[in-house]
Amino acid sequence: MYLRYAVGGITEVMRRLHIFFVCMDASAKDILSNILREDGWLIGAGAIDDPKQLEDELTDAYNLVLVDSLLKHPKLVKQIQDLMQKRDLDIPILVYSSAGDEEAIVAALKAGAKDFISNTNPKRLLPAVKRELVYAQQRAVQRKQGDVDALLQKIDSWMLQGLDVEALTLRICEHALFVFDLQLVWVGGKQADGTVNVVAAVGEVEYLRDQDMHWDDERYAQCPVSAAIAAKQARAVSVDAPSYASCKTREKHYGIKSIAALPMVVHDEVIGTLVMYSAKRDAFDAASLKRYQAFINRVAVILFTAQEDQQFRLLNAAINNATQAIFITDHRAKIVWFNQALSVISGYGAEEIMGNTPHIFSSGDHTQHTWDTMWLDIQQGKVWTGDIVNRRKDGKLYSVLQSITPLYDNQGQLTHFLSVQQDVSEKKEMEQKIAYLAYHDMLTGLPNRSLFNERMQQAITQSKRDKSKFSLLFVDLDGFKDVNDSYGHVVGDMLLKVVAERLRTCVREGDTVARLGGDEFIVLLRDTASEQSLVQIAGKIIARVGALYELDKHTARVTASIGISRYPSDASKADKLMSYADEAMY
Repeated sequence: MYLRYAVGGITEVMRRLHIFFVCMDASAKDILSNILREDGWLIGAGAIDDPKQLEDELTDAYNLVLVDSLLKHPKLVKQIQDLMQKRDLDIPILVYSSAGDEEAIVAALKAGAKDFISNTNPKRLLPAVKRELVYAQQRAVQRKQGDVDALLQKIDSWMLQGLDVEALTLRICEHALFVFDLQLVWVGGKQADGTVNVVAAVGEVEYLRDQDMHWDDERYAQCPVSAAIAAKQARAVSVDAPSYASCKTREKHYGIKSIAALPMVVHDEVIGTLVMYSAKRDAFDAASLKRYQAFINRVAVILFTAQEDQQFRLLNAAINNATQAIFITDHRAKIVWFNQALSVISGYGAEEIMGNTPHIFSSGDHTQHTWDTMWLDIQQGKVWTGDIVNRRKDGKLYSVLQSITPLYDNQGQLTHFLSVQQDVSEKKEMEQKIAYLAYHDMLTGLPNRSLFNERMQQAITQSKRDKSKFSLLFVDLDGFKDVNDSYGHVVGDMLLKVVAERLRTCVREGDTVARLGGDEFIVLLRDTASEQSLVQIAGKIIARVGALYELDKHTARVTASIGISRYPSDASKADKLMSYADEAMY
């Protein structure tokens, strides 16, 4: 049946009735059929005379049921109605009544019959048929719309569950296949190279194998997919239509008789298409296409939002799992967002960080000038980058390489600041360790030859400026080789460490004790104008170095030989001073 509806009734394009006559004699069937034919209806019919045949004969091929013989079968309408409910059919039932069956007619109407036609006025059939077909079509539309609304509610719930776009699209196809009674459903994404890639497909998916989908190729301009994307409107076609001859040719093998392509439009841009294939030739009439297009418009927004949410979730996961501490403040420097790394690095909990200012991490090691300069730069829209020493909640210091980026709204107003902190504490510690090892003896921790040479150059420069004097003391251990040979290198190293500590206790804080290598040490004594004080320090060194050593389970004793040179009386250059002190020792 093909009908075009208007307000208040129907305008017939072509009127076709497929009537199921139940327990009706031949004369009644002829009377009713002729009345309909005279009104312009095309009649197809099926008939049974025994209600036991209902199970085999009642199908969705019929759009009207006419019943008689209620006196013989008073429960016939209820039997038909129960069977239709079981099979999810909605076919109007009209009773053709005869005199004397009023009680049976009332029972039939209560059981589900839509109207009765008296055999004394059979032409009442015409308005009854028109009315009930309209009502049936309206109920069908309402049911389909209800199915669409229910599917959209499911899609909303799937989105709230956080399904990714691929899984969400597949579920939409699966349910559309079932709800709309289709052979095949697939969603395609519009690609920049002019193709349409299959994102998800359900049903007779073999149909899609080895088929190219294009949206900007003139060869495919008449195909529904290309036409729908080009026009941004739904397009439907019957596979036997002449305009479809240049497209796909395998539909018959898969039971496909009609195809509809629905463009997914977001912000006036087509992002893809939903393509549906039906085994019914008239599955995609104008009313259905309008309903399906409303459905796909909503789906397009849902998928677009889901894709954005998926990207946001990925970005959020990436940020929250980043090793860098990231936080955003408002223009007053109040923290309004931060990632987990900031809490891990700083030791502060979320409730302590949120709404606070970055001052909570301050170590106090930076001057106010540093902060004023930084604030001036970011207020002017500049990106600020620098090394900052922060303090954890437990009081420990940590170093970060921090960058602060100003953020603006659509009106160009400065609204927020984005701060990224890379914890460089280990790097700083390693740099400090490398620097320390470059200038210190690994065994004793004393300055090595390089650092000692720098200290001596500094002493020469200062002495020239202040007209002051300083002295060098070369210290060599006598008896160290015997300890090393007798007890081993481990004990020898222990002895050198103790000697280094004893030498430190013999000098002042501004003086320098260094190890040149092996058992050779050197001491720089600043401001030693008095020979007597120099002799006293040398004596202290000899005494303390010569004292007994308790080294693990061993005891040992060594003595010290000392050679002295003085600046500027002995020499004014570093190498000469070192050489003279060495010679004096021997």
